Amino acid sequence: MKRAISALLIALAVVLPTVGVGVFSWAQAHDPQALAPKPTAVLQQPNPIDDDGATEATIIVTFNPAVTVNAPNWTGIITRVDVAAGSSVSTGTPLLAINGVTRLAAATASPFYRTLDEGMQGDDVLQLETLLQQLEYFSGWPDTNYDWITAAAVRNLESDLGIAQPSGGFDPSWFVWIPGEGLAVDTVPLAVNHTAPAQGETVFATARSINTIALTVATGAFPFDGTTRYVLSQQNADIATIVADSDINAGLLDHLTASEDDSAQSDTRRYAVTIRREQPVRMLAVPTSSVLTGQNGTDTCVFGKTGTDDTDYSARAVTVSNGSLGVSHLAANDALSDFYVLANPLDILGKDAQCPSN
Repeated sequence: MKRAISALLIALAVVLPTVGVGVFSWAQAHDPQALAPKPTAVLQQPNPIDDDGATEATIIVTFNPAVTVNAPNWTGIITRVDVAAGSSVSTGTPLLAINGVTRLAAATASPFYRTLDEGMQGDDVLQLETLLQQLEYFSGWPDTNYDWITAAAVRNLESDLGIAQPSGGFDPSWFVWIPGEGLAVDTVPLAVNHTAPAQGETVFATARSINTIALTVATGAFPFDGTTRYVLSQQNADIATIVADSDINAGLLDHLTASEDDSAQSDTRRYAVTIRREQPVRMLAVPTSSVLTGQNGTDTCVFGKTGTDDTDYSARAVTVSNGSLGVSHLAANDALSDFYVLANPLDILGKDAQCPSN
């Protein structure tokens, strides 16, 4: 009898584990979730913080190339030099005098290429009359005909240039063509009593100038609102307080160090900086995993309960300001003042974890 009982116990010890494994394998194959451990809801209240919104940013500066202004067909001796480094040159600016005759800058559509006199016609006559009108010598209606009104205006110009016997005929060497207004002079290779530069030689040159300045962050242009004051810093040193892109100018850039990859002469330079609000604002810190994005790609929300004893989960619309690794900072919201945020909504709610449509 004892031997029979022992044999039975041995048989059960062998068979039951095998049956158990078989039942587990069958259940796992047909309903794996049934055997998976149930997730535990993680609820926590948002943590109030003072957030200055500090973020890494890049100042991107593009430059206009330097300009060299060249002489027309000149002969003679320089008797006066009117421009120097730092001068601003526009249409009508005196540049120098050759043999006592002043030469002016002119930002016309194209350089003058021929002498003109009464009775002549052409587009360059129209250009001349338009220039004389800009300089307040010509009071008529500009056209392509060089008539007595044009000649009278030219004679007045000649007198002001220092020509002893005005004739009313136009000499293109009186004007130096410039490609635009307000050119900032950098170098001037002219000197009194030296021979005037020959055609094509340099009258003056500009340094390259700033074309655009933009402050960018990872998402694009920095969102200035025109009123919030931000502190711009680099390498832990505060540089300036700004409210718009326009506050970033050449003077401010002089206090920054450009990225090592950018040559001092490249057309674009980049400056790695940090920007933060001058006055921190109250934010609510929550786990990044708790923040969901709506189907429209813009709305954001969190799920949670109004208390630990609440049996139902509900959604609250939120605005994400910024954050750090694993933590999102939300704009202060009265609807969250007594709200416990669900840190793992996808685990607990599954497909029901969707922001409501507005």
